[in-house]
Amino acid sequence: MTTAYGALESRKGPLPGALALLTLALLALLTHRLAPQVPGAVWALGFGVLAGSAGARRELPSLPYHLPLTVGLILMGAQLHQSLFAHIGVPGLLAVGALWFSVATSFWLMARTGLLTPRLAGLFTLGLIGCGVSAIAGAAQQDHKAEGAPTAYATLAVLLSGAAGLLVYPLIGIAAGLDAQQFGALAGITIANSAEAVATAATHSDDALGVAAGYKLLVNTLQGVPILVYLWRFAPKGDATPGVATILQRVPFFVWGFVGVAVAASIGLFSESERASLGGLTRLAFFIALIGVGYHTRLDVIRRIGLRPILIGLAVWALAAAAVLIWILR
Repeated sequence: MTTAYGALESRKGPLPGALALLTLALLALLTHRLAPQVPGAVWALGFGVLAGSAGARRELPSLPYHLPLTVGLILMGAQLHQSLFAHIGVPGLLAVGALWFSVATSFWLMARTGLLTPRLAGLFTLGLIGCGVSAIAGAAQQDHKAEGAPTAYATLAVLLSGAAGLLVYPLIGIAAGLDAQQFGALAGITIANSAEAVATAATHSDDALGVAAGYKLLVNTLQGVPILVYLWRFAPKGDATPGVATILQRVPFFVWGFVGVAVAASIGLFSESERASLGGLTRLAFFIALIGVGYHTRLDVIRRIGLRPILIGLAVWALAAAAVLIWILR
């Protein structure tokens, strides 16, 4: 593999990295078609990790994944619908808010006690409050100190929590006798990545899938807020306390793009077929971006630091999911 990448790198410009990224994405897509039981995000991240750990970074230090990531973050706004908040209702909004607060508080306490570094705690919070891998990658795009092991830890925690949901939630649904509304809420609120959330809800019924999709659209609509909080906390700052204008200047342009597309969707500028097509492009863009995220993963660093951070992140997620289940069954 190193030789192939070296041949690409001998050519100048961004083309070698782009070709490598697209080639890896195609291989991951084909593998996902052959083994659809494994979420596509897992294949994408896995192929990126394998490529990056095979000595390829000596030839290609990075892959240009920021463009598809930005495109995906912007196009996600097309899924906003006028009936979204009415469908979820005030109790659903309060449940999402309570989950955000409890998860953020838990990771803040762990950072204060030294169990996690503050930056890693911030990334875990972004991912596990329900914003998923896209929020982690979007924050790391602006905060270069988060690239590598911190992003890998947070991403793996999100993916493992999604895999656990796919395996365990159907059993919980049967044992607890959850109806479509309850099961969809459990999957939509507590499973971070949209693909895993709706796939899990689909194991119950189409109605449950619709409820889960509604919650994921709600979280995706609001995820710009925690991303901005993270960037205000960790992005490079000057000595002076930043004012509102300075903070707005630091807002990634994909946030404004998402808002613009979301406004267009909310006033009905996209037909249902167009929204579906844009949703497919969004998923493809995130799939390609995950290749680049995995490529920057340093397995040697993770081996040296250990798996404790991932286990801590999964423990917080499991406790939060249990609390949501208790709220649903109240």
